[in-house]
Amino acid sequence: MKTPDSHLVWKNCAIVLVFLFPFPLFAAGRIAGYISNGTTRRPAARQRVELLKPENGKVEQVAVTNTDANGRFVFTSAEIKPKAFFLLQATHENVNYNAPAQLGGQAQAQVDLKIYDSVTQSPPLRISSARFLVRGQGDKVRVEELFALRNNTNPPVAYVNPSGTFLFSLAQGVSPPSVAVGGEMNLPLPQDAQPGGAPGQYSIQYPLKPGLTVVMVAYEADYTSQGFELADSVPYPIDQIELDVVPASLAVNSPLFKPSGSDPDTGGEKLIARDLKPGDLIEAGFQGPLLSAPESENNQEQTVKELANPMTRLGLPLIGCFLLVLLWAMGVRVSKEWSRKGEVRAGGPIQKELENKLEKLLDSLANLDELFTAGKMPEKKYWRERLELKARLVVLIKKSPPALLESYAARHSPH
Repeated sequence: MKTPDSHLVWKNCAIVLVFLFPFPLFAAGRIAGYISNGTTRRPAARQRVELLKPENGKVEQVAVTNTDANGRFVFTSAEIKPKAFFLLQATHENVNYNAPAQLGGQAQAQVDLKIYDSVTQSPPLRISSARFLVRGQGDKVRVEELFALRNNTNPPVAYVNPSGTFLFSLAQGVSPPSVAVGGEMNLPLPQDAQPGGAPGQYSIQYPLKPGLTVVMVAYEADYTSQGFELADSVPYPIDQIELDVVPASLAVNSPLFKPSGSDPDTGGEKLIARDLKPGDLIEAGFQGPLLSAPESENNQEQTVKELANPMTRLGLPLIGCFLLVLLWAMGVRVSKEWSRKGEVRAGGPIQKELENKLEKLLDSLANLDELFTAGKMPEKKYWRERLELKARLVVLIKKSPPALLESYAARHSPH
């Protein structure tokens, strides 16, 4: 009996395997990387690493592994698709460290992540720049504050403290503050503002990692016949604060801030203060008529588009965060305006048109992030286009009634 050719046997076996097992099993993606300790400058050996997949408003764990003695790790899974977006997470001394991971159409991706040792005693923190927006309308004043907080410890360490890491004080009589920090991909992460030992004192517990952390604080206050008094403080030195006042007709009286022309972003008055010591009172008095009615949609759209300018005075790390705070601040006013608008009939042509625009904008944002993560787009161009898309999204949301977003959210939420 003649023995079959071995090459033919293997070929037939391969054909059988292809039919027995789906192709994705052979097309498993691969994400490899290296984790180092930025404090000790050594590889992070035997460090637990999680592969997470954000999807449908949730974060699912795809796989878990540990680094080897040299700090290296590998994930190989059929769930790692070429266009899917993942997050790597390593937790070290009660602090989570994340890095985006995406194959970008390739068979594998290389992602490096740095972790740091933690301390509970406050390091010498410093605010390199801050921006305050004071906006008066009707009988209310809304204050939005952005702080570029820097942890420049050497060797670098993360600051964690259950009693609070970022501390701040507000004038008495204002509303409880809303606080967020700029997280991964500049997404705002809401924080609980814990009251301190004295009225007006607050803190958050967000771990302050080495480098830059953007902290955003927003609150409202009544505007009386005596005007409004800004009297806030932080226990850190501040190199420079820019104060933007809307409307520009408001008279500002302050021993701290000096006029510096008009602000191109808001159209209001711009003032500057420099070289504040820790605990210095950030004070200013405001008097005069406020805006009596909401601005027109055209003016709002123009303001948002101007904010997309990438050459902001606060630098690239704060561009996205300032726009996000604007979005966040608009939320209160928009929600009030929605209640006065007529509802769009469910399934009607207007609703479908708005939903299509919303889908296209969200898809464009996702595609833009994919290109940047894959290294196929320069950083400057990425930020410019991303902010332009977000500006268009702001305008679309402001024109949309609650029925649209409620319907859209209901259909896209996991069941």
